Amino acid sequence: MHKQQNSVSEAAQQRAFLQVTNLRKAYALPHGKIDILDDINLQVQQGEFITILGPSGSGKTTLLALLGALDTPDGGEIWLDTTPVHQLKAVAAADFRRRQIGFVFQMFYLLPNLTALENVMSPLLPYRREIDFNLRERANNLLERVGLGHRTGHTPGRLSGGEQQRVAIARALINQPRVILADEPTGNLDPTTGEAVLDILRELQQTGKQTLIMVTHNPQLASGSDQQIHLGKQ
Repeated sequence: MHKQQNSVSEAAQQRAFLQVTNLRKAYALPHGKIDILDDINLQVQQGEFITILGPSGSGKTTLLALLGALDTPDGGEIWLDTTPVHQLKAVAAADFRRRQIGFVFQMFYLLPNLTALENVMSPLLPYRREIDFNLRERANNLLERVGLGHRTGHTPGRLSGGEQQRVAIARALINQPRVILADEPTGNLDPTTGEAVLDILRELQQTGKQTLIMVTHNPQLASGSDQQIHLGKQ
């Protein structure tokens, strides 16, 4: 038993914080199968800022979905620290996302009838009896940090696009995730607002020492990342 535990520990020490090995994903279409990801390999260290670039259809969003346990690969492995993400079944995958992952999407996906504060709290509201901190206080603090302390009672319809995305960022951080997965987080914003939103996301990520993996079409936004991953034909 001790020998097996030691071998697992040694294997974990040899891996990067996030390690992807020989990852494959295909989808069935009426005329046949299409390979979206084929033999993808990544090594990401804790606290790094990684950007994923590539043309439409190259598998960028699919890769994020696999990393976040929203989908399962057809082959290969995904390890986050000691967690075999590629092996997680539905219940374990949901728990993994709740505890380890924060998602930021191009579409803000805010609940229209909830205030900014309630939207930030929403991912953990079903689990409020299990958590050992003041959820409302943490949500308020996050909104302060993204510059929306004066907007906590506003619904999404009363917020600008940039403000809505800042609420979405605060929501993604409410569970203090180890990894933030951002899919074109500035895609629906004008360049100036998008740059400001990315600055906020980067500041929060660096302060929390979280790993940020971001899909973007913008080489300029990617230029500040620690590592750039290019998918599709070069």
